[in-house]
Amino acid sequence: MKAIVAVDRNWGIGRNNNLLFRIPADMKFFRETTAGKVVVMGLNTLRSFPGGKPLPNRVNLVLSDVQLPEEENLTVCRSLEELRSALSRLEYPGTRSKV
Repeated sequence: MKAIVAVDRNWGIGRNNNLLFRIPADMKFFRETTAGKVVVMGLNTLRSFPGGKPLPNRVNLVLSDVQLPEEENLTVCRSLEELRSALSRLEYPGTRSKV
């Protein structure tokens, strides 16, 4: 598992439902690094995306107890146990082990 995150001095990862920073090179790196992969996020992160829609060309796992409409490439996990279970069912191509 890898984490890509920018934080402030207090370990905050966002402000007013937006990114702390908008750095085009970082956005490009994130897009290229996560394409075709699994991304895990909370509900506010999902809502911060354009139109509140999941990221394309990725498996989007959202940890939330809020009911969300069904979307392609979106799985809502209502607990950490459910999230772990969803992750364990995903396999990365070219590997023998599960996530």
